[in-house]
Amino acid sequence: MIMHLKFLFISVLILTLNFELNSQGCSMCKSIVQSEISAGNEGISSGINFGIIYLFTSTYFLLIAGGLLWYFRSKKDQKNLEIRNKISERVASIHN
Repeated sequence: MIMHLKFLFISVLILTLNFELNSQGCSMCKSIVQSEISAGNEGISSGINFGIIYLFTSTYFLLIAGGLLWYFRSKKDQKNLEIRNKISERVASIHN
């Protein structure tokens, strides 16, 4: 399970750090609007909506992935803390 989360995190990190791939948003939106206006199409928003949805979902995907990583890590830390407490109690009961 942790290996899958590491793979997911690394994949998301690589995709978001690729500056040239992700920096094309503004020029793409501008060219879509210009091409649809010059072609006389009424549906200018159809091309732009896809870009907006991409930007919207990628942000929430990163937030959800971060939340899942935090949740599973804290759950693992809680288990480790419980194990340490049990060991400490056993050691204390032996000394008494």
